[in-house]
Amino acid sequence: MRDNLATRIDTEMPQETTTWQTPRSLLEAANITEQSRAVLDGEMQICLETAFELFINARSLGYRPGALRLDAARGEHWHRISGANTQSAKRVWTRALGNPFFSDIEREDIVVALEKIRNLPKCHGKRSSSGTDHESGLGKETSARDRIGISTFLKFGRTARQVGDLLVELNLEDANPFDICSWSTAEEACLRQQERPSETREWSEAVESYLSSPIFKGDMRDAGDPLFWIPLLMCLGGLRLDEAVHLTTEDLQFRHGMPVICIDRDGKTPAACREIPVTRRLQDLGLVELFELRRDQNEALLFPQLAADRPGTATARFRKDFIRYCETHGIDASTLHAQDFRRALHHALLDQECPDHVVRNAMGQMSRDTWGRFLDDSLLQTVQQALTEAGAGLTDIVGPNR
Repeated sequence: MRDNLATRIDTEMPQETTTWQTPRSLLEAANITEQSRAVLDGEMQICLETAFELFINARSLGYRPGALRLDAARGEHWHRISGANTQSAKRVWTRALGNPFFSDIEREDIVVALEKIRNLPKCHGKRSSSGTDHESGLGKETSARDRIGISTFLKFGRTARQVGDLLVELNLEDANPFDICSWSTAEEACLRQQERPSETREWSEAVESYLSSPIFKGDMRDAGDPLFWIPLLMCLGGLRLDEAVHLTTEDLQFRHGMPVICIDRDGKTPAACREIPVTRRLQDLGLVELFELRRDQNEALLFPQLAADRPGTATARFRKDFIRYCETHGIDASTLHAQDFRRALHHALLDQECPDHVVRNAMGQMSRDTWGRFLDDSLLQTVQQALTEAGAGLTDIVGPNR
């Protein structure tokens, strides 16, 4: 009986020693700054700026909620990745709230401060050429295009909440007024949706402007001009930029009389293997004839003018030509990216309320196994019809077969 009792005491002792290491004692025993030590010892009242400094000091030492010991490597990593962003959050919040004692901060004050922070300009952390600080505009109404993004706004709010959580965990404060800086997934999605309309108009207008440029009115350098075909393959066929740039003459095949583009390369995901129906619009513009022309010319690539000795440079060469063409014809290349043509197709498919499996097949977002079942069910024509209807709203395009 005595031996059992001794054994029980021996096994329980390490546990008691471990639980003795409270969050505050971990930091008190560490090499913290004099200010942080004064805060922990109760010799200094905690104001907002001091709270941020304590948080930065603790996290840089490797402290994290619920930890039983400090992790120096983790702390160094945090300081390198998040230290500067946390300093930025401190500046933003002290601009919005001032530097009151933490216990005097009311939730109503934080609500008002969040509205000010939401309207911060994108360049809030930089100085202009005249030397003035852009943060002086805090609180002024800023357009959705010019203000900070949702991700930055949420990061500022969540950082302040983490600072308050640390004070509560260290028993330095009874409550965290920043606990309202918490957004659910649905609330975050709603915030992002509020900004999306202006962004959508911007890139969609740029896509329309490009498809109305001279090259689509008959001013082509040759019948296989990549600046003509690649954007169309993306917005009428759903091809990715890299897929369109590296098409070969063997990629065009026929299934029950329907021309399809077969993408089957060593990709990172199973979705790299798929079959894309050639819509009637692309057939009328002469895509099938272009494949036949390249075969007659004994060319292996559909766009041999983009061929390069080094892998990956063909896509870069197209992007360079694409930007030069946009600048030549007055199209703002900063608001138009090659990916926007695929995005335009995705929006068009959603607008016509296509079933989810049809959208994912059209955009190449299904696995190899799903593709096999999809083709066995003879639904390839359904995707072709969806792609055709999605491209029906495009402006009149003059192809090489005019």
